[in-house]
Amino acid sequence: MKRVAGLLLFLSACKVGPDYVPPQVEAPQSFSQSAGADLAEADARWWKSFSDPVLDELVEAALTRNRDLLAAAQRVREARAVIDIEGDKNYPTVDGRAGYVRRKPSTAVAGGQFLPPDPASVHTVGFDARWEIDLFGHNARAIEAVEAGYGSALEDARGVLQRLVAEVARNYVELRGVERELVVLRESLAAQEDAAELVGTRVDAGIATELDAARIAGMLATTRSQVPALERTRAARVHALAVLLGEFPAECNTRISFDGKLPVAPVGVPIGSPVDLLRRRPDVRRTERELARAAAMTAGATAELYPRLSIGALFGWESQYIDDMFSNPSRSFSVGPSMTGPIFRRRIIEAGIEVRTSQQEQALLAHEQAFVGAMRDVEDALVAVGRTAQRVVALEEALRAERRAHELATELYEAGLSDYLTVLDVQRSVLAAESELARGRTDRVVASVALYKALGGGWEIEAEVPALTQVGIAPASN
Repeated sequence: MKRVAGLLLFLSACKVGPDYVPPQVEAPQSFSQSAGADLAEADARWWKSFSDPVLDELVEAALTRNRDLLAAAQRVREARAVIDIEGDKNYPTVDGRAGYVRRKPSTAVAGGQFLPPDPASVHTVGFDARWEIDLFGHNARAIEAVEAGYGSALEDARGVLQRLVAEVARNYVELRGVERELVVLRESLAAQEDAAELVGTRVDAGIATELDAARIAGMLATTRSQVPALERTRAARVHALAVLLGEFPAECNTRISFDGKLPVAPVGVPIGSPVDLLRRRPDVRRTERELARAAAMTAGATAELYPRLSIGALFGWESQYIDDMFSNPSRSFSVGPSMTGPIFRRRIIEAGIEVRTSQQEQALLAHEQAFVGAMRDVEDALVAVGRTAQRVVALEEALRAERRAHELATELYEAGLSDYLTVLDVQRSVLAAESELARGRTDRVVASVALYKALGGGWEIEAEVPALTQVGIAPASN
């Protein structure tokens, strides 16, 4: 008996079909835009490099209440339960049964007209057991597939976590940028109102003309008209943050108090090497798990060419009378193996293998494409970081020049050597330069956020996220 059991265990360990081998994706040695960049890996809590306590608070709140993250965690929980379901198929199943039948046989059969049968009752109580010996890996391949599906769900949750942090940071930076533009606009309004008062005084004194007063009034109205548009944009950014935080706008608004400063873009973002993206980007890792799942399903389809062996057993009691149910004569049992295998279905099974093989090839291409897309994201972000930094330098120089031009134009006007039209034109240029610089600095910080997102940072803190720890996340695999 021990030999039989040992043989069955040995056979159940056999698996047909190709085993999964992780793909070797060809990766360049470095990014084309990485000259002079820090090649160390970025910190998992990269948003702290912006040195903004409000941003830190917003990220922590989003990690606790964001609905998309909570839903992704439940998908991990679901996938983990599916593993348990498939895993139990390797063990015997035992079901209890009980029944009662009252039967009167037909009198229309031969002999029934002369010897009518009496009605009879049958009571049954017992147990049914069945165990499929996984000879060729039908169940093992199914378990491999659902385990890879669990890995895919886990990577999806990590991707949601990574994107959530990046979206909170981006919307927060854009909010601060809009608020900075509002500060610039209101300072310009105050200066223009002072200028309008000065022009009004000079008109009364006969030094300036009504044309000067009309022009400054028109400029004031134009500048004031920009305030509602910026306030609308600010409200939209607050509303976006509220959704990310899982809050209502009024609640989110209380978290945000503006001090007139933008978060500072870090200098020298660590970017690592291209091959790091294969293990850092959750979207790339997810496609690798999908490839593993497709490979397991291909092997499972191959196993369908081979027979299945099962052992069934029944033990119980059957009696016509309930009082005799558990007596020795009422006992009954049956036990025996059964084997089923395809005979006329081979062409269908081979077509199924072809389908699964094609799906596996598609999954491999999707994995390679995800890596290529990750490379593009990083390259784009590196270009954006470099060019926005250059643009900010140029805009700062332009603003200094415009302010100097405004000083000179004002001096000439006050000396009676120029009309006020020149002063107005220069004032418009100063306002445009200040607003453009505020947008440029915002774009510079947003580009840094995009770079961190492209590098795949942020999900490594999963063990500190309640939504994920509550569903029993697995340790991160490298």
